[in-house]
Amino acid sequence: MHINQSGYDRWTWIITLILLLTLSWMLLTGRGPSLACCTDGSASTTSETSTAIDEPFHFEVTASTFSNQGDGSKVSWFAEADSLKTFLAAGGDWQLSGDDKVVTLTGSVASDAIKQEKTAELQTFFGPGVTIDNQLQASAVQAVVSAEPPAAAKLFFETGKSTLPAESATILEPTIEWLISHPDTKAVISGYHDARGSRESNQKLAKARAQASMDALLAAGVESTRIEMRKPIETEGTGNEGEARRVEIAVE
Repeated sequence: MHINQSGYDRWTWIITLILLLTLSWMLLTGRGPSLACCTDGSASTTSETSTAIDEPFHFEVTASTFSNQGDGSKVSWFAEADSLKTFLAAGGDWQLSGDDKVVTLTGSVASDAIKQEKTAELQTFFGPGVTIDNQLQASAVQAVVSAEPPAAAKLFFETGKSTLPAESATILEPTIEWLISHPDTKAVISGYHDARGSRESNQKLAKARAQASMDALLAAGVESTRIEMRKPIETEGTGNEGEARRVEIAVE
């Protein structure tokens, strides 16, 4: 079959025109071929991937609630956070807030001595890497100091322990108030032990208990020059075993 050149050229132009019209229609109507088949899929993945930025760790605690923002998994004390609610319950209106570097305690407290004790307790819980900002407000109403010095304060310790008892701040408060208001007086501290164990280890334990009591006075603002550590002639305490494991703080 013979097709002359002019007929061939005519059909070529007709097909070309049809293709152009079809492509124009597809572009105008948005029905053109997808470019997805011809592009690198990694570009799409990159555009959809965002860099996760960790939210800074922060927490707030009351006697009944604990809340935090950010990741606490790397905070050393985070697993024991519920014990903070028990700590705050003792204060009524106390609240804690902060991050992994600084912790702030707010609320009211009966005396400066108790305030100092709570600072020490929090420092033990959070560790040396955390700064404790104790903003507890001591009551403006202070007890009237007696005209007579208080009787010797007695702190009773657990077997084999030199850690101050939980009620030490309350017991020491009259002594501390007297010492602060009477700068010409001093505190005399003597430590005792019960009859169990070797004499050498018991005497070391009695001294450690006396030192812990001295540290409490220093933390409350009593100068070291006004505190005397006086070893008793007989370090084995009198009374039953619970009474024997004691420290006496007298005022002179």
